[in-house]
Amino acid sequence: MSLERNLSLWADSVNPSNYPTLDQNLDLDIAIIGGGFSGLWSAFHLIAGDPNLKIAIFEARHLGFGASGRNGGWVSSDYPVSKNVLTKRIGKNAAAAIFAALKASINEIGNFANEFAAEANFTSGGSIIFARNPGQVTRLKAGEDADHRWLSKSELAEKILIADSIGALHTPASAVVNPMELLLGLARHLTKKGVAIYENSAATIADSGQLLVGSNLVRAPRIINGVEVFRSAPREQIPLYSLMVATEPLSTQFWREVGNIDRATFAEGSHLINYAQRTADNRLAIGGRGARYPFKSKRSSAIENSSKTHEALRNLTRRWFPQLKDIKFTHSWGGAIAITRDWEPYVRWDNQRGYGELGGYAGDGMTMTYLAGKAMAAEVSDNQSEIRDLHFVNRRSRNWEIEPIRYLAINALVKLTNLSDVEERFTKKPSLINRIIEPVTLR
Repeated sequence: MSLERNLSLWADSVNPSNYPTLDQNLDLDIAIIGGGFSGLWSAFHLIAGDPNLKIAIFEARHLGFGASGRNGGWVSSDYPVSKNVLTKRIGKNAAAAIFAALKASINEIGNFANEFAAEANFTSGGSIIFARNPGQVTRLKAGEDADHRWLSKSELAEKILIADSIGALHTPASAVVNPMELLLGLARHLTKKGVAIYENSAATIADSGQLLVGSNLVRAPRIINGVEVFRSAPREQIPLYSLMVATEPLSTQFWREVGNIDRATFAEGSHLINYAQRTADNRLAIGGRGARYPFKSKRSSAIENSSKTHEALRNLTRRWFPQLKDIKFTHSWGGAIAITRDWEPYVRWDNQRGYGELGGYAGDGMTMTYLAGKAMAAEVSDNQSEIRDLHFVNRRSRNWEIEPIRYLAINALVKLTNLSDVEERFTKKPSLINRIIEPVTLR
């Protein structure tokens, strides 16, 4: 797969964006680098607060080239670390404030999508994390709380029928969307509000308050860097790869048998992350981890298109739904997400420099980008807002280990995570291997 294209199902299902390439010098109030959700939601909240701001967004390739156009389309209330871990780190009230803000963000994204991006097919169907062995049951049941209810095998079957499933954790605080359609709807809305968008316009910071975009000079006293995983900071964040596959549209008979009429997002409660959705055109789109970490954090098109990982995802589909053993898969793709050492996101603004950056969503970016963009806008505008007090605003994680320690350790952890799932299938108990590696991964 070429690094110059996004070959996801989502990119294939939309008309390509066609914004101009910058060909002149500009004077702006705010310049935003990156044409993904981080940059666009930041502009959305800024222009909502002050419609007179002169804002431009500069994308090196095309809108949604990165994770924004390649993800699983989950608009969830998940945070990159679990509620229990976060509560231990920052206390019950501070953790509760983050999860409350995430839940509110889902509704706000839905309101926007319904009004300005109907093609995104935003659907609030909830989320189902199911168990296929007793070890998974034990772990998932430990996550029950006011927002997550345990479903018995029969209750789960009423929502979705998955082979060998024996129960699930269900939350209504989740939605599903076509991410590229949402992003392009957001871009159209921003241009109507006066925000300029430039594609094929790679921007580099030349000096305080100045960008170079090709041979053009852009002056802006405030600059927001929203390129996330494309920002070169290998000790501060690393790229991990999530890959996806999608089937051809599936028959009415299949969906009548399987269910999921609410289009709930769903995943198996394994240690190796996976995620799936029923698309608006009745496909299955399934993603997951397992691809190797690249040495020195160098992005790799070969890892994006790992045939081994894609085949593992196809096999996972067949295990969940044996009736699809002969089904055709029409799309396979992948992309990198940014992971900080403690797996938490960041929103940082330096008012003296007039510079900020946001990212580190670890795969939970569909909702986190909206919330992070709102926090960034409040910081840039110096608005008095409770959102500025959220834990991830203006904080730094510790650095990742140096190479080759980082390369060896991360890839070993990926393999051990996979072994944890094998162990649980055989022992039918929560994995001892995972109990050992969990403190190392800091999740």
